[in-house]
Amino acid sequence: MLLPVSVVAASLFSGLAVSPHQSVSQLAHLQQLSHDNAMQVRFASPEQARLAAISLHDALLAGRWQDSTLILQLDAQAQARLAPHAVSITPAYVWQQQQSAIQPQALPDGANTIPGYPCYATVEETYNQAVQLVRDYPDYASWQKIGSGWAQTKTANGYDLYVLKISNRKAGPVNKAKLLINSAIHAREYATAALTLAFAKDLLSKAGSDADVDWMLQQNEVHLVLQTNPEGRKIAETGVSWRKNINDTSCNSSTFGVDLNRNFSFGWFSIANGSSANSCDLTYRGTKAGSEPEVQALEAYARSLYPDKRGPARTDAAPADTAGIHLDIHSYSELVLWPWGDTETPAPNGTALKALGHRLAWFNGYVPTQSIGLYPTDGTSDGVSYGELGVAAITFEIGTAFFESCANYEANVLPDNLRALYYALRVNTAPYLLPAGPDLTQLSLNTTAGKIPRNQLLQLKAVVSDNQSSGFSGGVASQPISRVELTLDQWPEVAGANTVAIDAADGKYDSASENINHLLDVTNLNEGRHTLYLRAKDSAGNTGPVYAQYFTVTAPVELVLPEPDFSVECQFLRCQFRNTTLRDAAVPLQFSWLFTATASSNETNPVFTFPAPGSYTPTLTVQAGTQSPPPAKSRSKPLQVFAEPVLELNSSCQALSCSLSATASSANGAISSVQWTVNNQTLSGNSVSVTFSAAGTYPVVALATDSAGQKVQKSLSISVTAPVVVTPAEPQASQSSGGSFGLALLGFLAWCGWQRRR
Repeated sequence: MLLPVSVVAASLFSGLAVSPHQSVSQLAHLQQLSHDNAMQVRFASPEQARLAAISLHDALLAGRWQDSTLILQLDAQAQARLAPHAVSITPAYVWQQQQSAIQPQALPDGANTIPGYPCYATVEETYNQAVQLVRDYPDYASWQKIGSGWAQTKTANGYDLYVLKISNRKAGPVNKAKLLINSAIHAREYATAALTLAFAKDLLSKAGSDADVDWMLQQNEVHLVLQTNPEGRKIAETGVSWRKNINDTSCNSSTFGVDLNRNFSFGWFSIANGSSANSCDLTYRGTKAGSEPEVQALEAYARSLYPDKRGPARTDAAPADTAGIHLDIHSYSELVLWPWGDTETPAPNGTALKALGHRLAWFNGYVPTQSIGLYPTDGTSDGVSYGELGVAAITFEIGTAFFESCANYEANVLPDNLRALYYALRVNTAPYLLPAGPDLTQLSLNTTAGKIPRNQLLQLKAVVSDNQSSGFSGGVASQPISRVELTLDQWPEVAGANTVAIDAADGKYDSASENINHLLDVTNLNEGRHTLYLRAKDSAGNTGPVYAQYFTVTAPVELVLPEPDFSVECQFLRCQFRNTTLRDAAVPLQFSWLFTATASSNETNPVFTFPAPGSYTPTLTVQAGTQSPPPAKSRSKPLQVFAEPVLELNSSCQALSCSLSATASSANGAISSVQWTVNNQTLSGNSVSVTFSAAGTYPVVALATDSAGQKVQKSLSISVTAPVVVTPAEPQASQSSGGSFGLALLGFLAWCGWQRRR
């Protein structure tokens, strides 16, 4: 029901104006309590820190698990419990000093944004903007009260809970698939409500003009609980790190309230230490299951949307074709989580939930994982949706801080998570099936301002991928694409829809990522807007979600073909042709080449090897790829091609001297010259001689040129050795009888000389 703006404003702005928690002294006290027992905890690995961030999210004050260090609010008992999992636990004095300089402040009357955070609307402004969206888009949006906050139920001095419902109220099936998103169930998580509201604005701004948004809103309903804990949020808007609602009936200290995300009926207090019985604790579960009016409102609304598809046993799986997703948007930690959070055992639909989580994480870049950390949690929001009803339930932990800076929110958190929310809506009709199938990206049409003349072919291009899954822990297996289907102006799942199979651009589907490039004849279509639907299937039989685009067929136009032109570069008989024709993207062109009387090609830039040297006149012809095209245009250019000369080299060496000879011939004419480069010399002639100065291996290069100016070059290596120098041998004593005679003669002469001297 849509209330008049004046009535809404009167109710909302009364709010918690007289709440005792709004004085400056009370705010300062609450701020101090939120920083007490701040400890810096260092873990052995980011993995351990990530698990701690999941389990101890209530105690998280600062830090990123990716850095293996967190600032946690831990009492002595919590420290003792965490100690076995941590490398060190030390007081966070520096962080506390930094926080003490930040003073909370009461909101001025009529404030539209949170002080210091202009990107985040207050509860009142969030509701006012939602009401305005209903006024601006009455065919798509409605505003409905679904319950009240705790203070509102007790004193009527609090806040109500509303749902902003978005769908095409005039088209689509009677029973549409429901996407339920709730945000800000923990009051201090600033960016969550802003993201959900931004999603609503983006959807509605595109309704009627974006083909994807239009089919999504025809097949689905989007239900947004923008402020799930509005009364607690009013405390957090002052700068106090407030988590719970404001139920103050149990705790006598200033840390009153119930943790709404521990109060859900399914699994409430199902395990030891999954939540707290201490009413002053940050994870206080309440006096009984679903005790809090905020939880009662969300549970009742979820049950009104979804039929119960899951059996009573924990091991009962919901049917694979169950429609609908419940997203609970939290901050922070950059995680995508799915059930169960109270046990490491996968949920009965665990494989499908994992596939959905990994696909969503591909879009926002977060880490996907089952929501069990170092310790279990119970009574969480996925209890009613998945635990009770069997609906796919996913939790986002967005961003890097509870009080996310506007700079990071607008630059990263918002665009990344909008992509993930759109994917959730895209697969909402079958979230246990569609994420296993392929996606389409880079879908484009050769239209101008979305228009295509009826006498032109519509060209569509896209990339089909089964790889768009987070790679965390191995990711989800991908398979080759097996089929891409197109339907025109018919929802693909309608009985009798005329489906056209599209071929892969390379002619064969055999990879997990394929390109498609398809021409569609629009000659027989009525002038006006048409819708093109595409979806793909992989080799495992998984069909992916639908992707769509609009195009408008207009009256035929006179086509003016461009003048064909080309260039060519040849290496002997092999020539590369380059099509330089100026092309208009709005007119699909077809090209054909004629190289010889019997050789042709339809490639855009072909390579052709001519059969023999000689003169040729290659021709490029261009024509429009349309019905009733204008006459084709052609251009021819003279081309002289040559054969490659033949060159053979021989060498003969004697010591340091070598004779080199070349045998050369050419089909183009006589060889006009042979030039050698060897031993730093340039020599000419078919045969040359060269002498080297020393032994070694030397490169030899010969270049032959024929009378047509064509050249061929070859090289070889030759080894030369130094000449052998022969040294005369020493004479040796004879061993014959003649040798004995010589000795006797020498003896006789010596005796004669002795006698004279006597």
